[in-house]
Amino acid sequence: MQAGNHARLMRSLVALPGDPCVLVMCHPVKNAGPDNLLPRGGGAFIAEVDGNLTCWKTDSLVSMHWQGKFRGPDFAPLSFELETVTSPQLRDSKGRLIPSVVARAISETERSEAEASSRTDEDSVLLTIAKNDRPSMAGVASLLDWKNRTGEPDKSKVQRVVKRLRGAKLLKEERGGALVLNDKGKEEAERLKTNQALAGAKYG
Repeated sequence: MQAGNHARLMRSLVALPGDPCVLVMCHPVKNAGPDNLLPRGGGAFIAEVDGNLTCWKTDSLVSMHWQGKFRGPDFAPLSFELETVTSPQLRDSKGRLIPSVVARAISETERSEAEASSRTDEDSVLLTIAKNDRPSMAGVASLLDWKNRTGEPDKSKVQRVVKRLRGAKLLKEERGGALVLNDKGKEEAERLKTNQALAGAKYG
């Protein structure tokens, strides 16, 4: 009832001069997947609005579409790439540049290339864990020579890739941060090794 009342209150704003569009920020249920992006407890909320736009982030890519309800013509998902930027006019009290994020619209070709790059990163991490005994995230970054802007091992990048691989149920993280492949992960690593040998390619 509260969600429905809130939706009706937000909808009343469209009567303001200029006929504004009202975009209400919502969040889905905890641990939501890409197929479950309705507002949490929002059945009554959805009934009162014209549509439910969704955003799903994978690494630096964001896909915007709709789910559950949309009063209007269908449209293909819109793709954006998140870029970290700085401005000489934006600094902290010590004069250091403060990073911010800009969403840049990209074409389907650019999206396909970025997704292929993400998949290559996943394959590289998977094979690195398979070839080394219980490496840490920092260890994987060092072995792959992935470095951040300060020249240190890029643990954040490995962490993002590991999160996706964990979501695909290919590995687990044990005590002390050691990364270990499960049976499904080992099978996938063997498949990648076979494909790598056949193609003469190298990962990492």
